[in-house]
Amino acid sequence: MDSKELIELTKQLIDEATHFNVPYVQQIYADNLLIVKVDKNGTVDTMNKEQLVSFVKGNNDAKATPFSTKAEFHYAVCDGDIGMVVMTRDLELNGKSDPKFFTLIWKYSSEGWQVFKESYVELK
Repeated sequence: MDSKELIELTKQLIDEATHFNVPYVQQIYADNLLIVKVDKNGTVDTMNKEQLVSFVKGNNDAKATPFSTKAEFHYAVCDGDIGMVVMTRDLELNGKSDPKFFTLIWKYSSEGWQVFKESYVELK
């Protein structure tokens, strides 16, 4: 996979996840997923796959309005079976701008390409 294909895969992930596609989220995120979130005050929180799927399922069940798919890609690289994407996303939750700086680490395995590490930092 090259960097352009990795960006396209990430765009698909954003579209599916922001529209709360539970089966897709279950497949595209690795079982050993770790998401690290850092808020504007430096407070760190984490989330695993079970928590993420529960969040997505809750939004799907509630028929929540999909999140924004806006993303600005800064860097993408693929080296063998590992890929990294760095981007800024503005999630625009409830009409409010909510920009975040994301790093996604992808890994290729028998399950195909999956995100196994993700981090984001709040920008506002």
